[in-house]
Amino acid sequence: MKVEKVIWFAIVFSTFLYAAIVYTIAPNPEGTFGEAVKRNQLTLILYLVAFAEFVAASVVPSLMRSIPERTKLIVALAMYEACAIFGLVAAMFDRDWRLYIPTWVLALIGMLRVYPKQDVRMPV
Repeated sequence: MKVEKVIWFAIVFSTFLYAAIVYTIAPNPEGTFGEAVKRNQLTLILYLVAFAEFVAASVVPSLMRSIPERTKLIVALAMYEACAIFGLVAAMFDRDWRLYIPTWVLALIGMLRVYPKQDVRMPV
């Protein structure tokens, strides 16, 4: 197994750990999801920052011209993970695990986009 795939798996797995943590902290939210989003202005701000981070993570690694591919992958994964972390913060502040879900999905979409491809080399 390539090192890049191990790194990818570890960072993706960390987002699942965040989900478990936030669900443990706030398993019984009050009201609907829409009410939870509107309850605190900080949630909307964190969602906006998470979206901006997603866009940046989609652009920044491609701008890094003379950097090794592994480093670009790690940068992209860290930036996508930050999307999930912004949702984690929102969920912890409002004590509502559901607030983590949108940013988590956004992060997973980004991480799936940068999944390391397997290079198959034919023996000579």
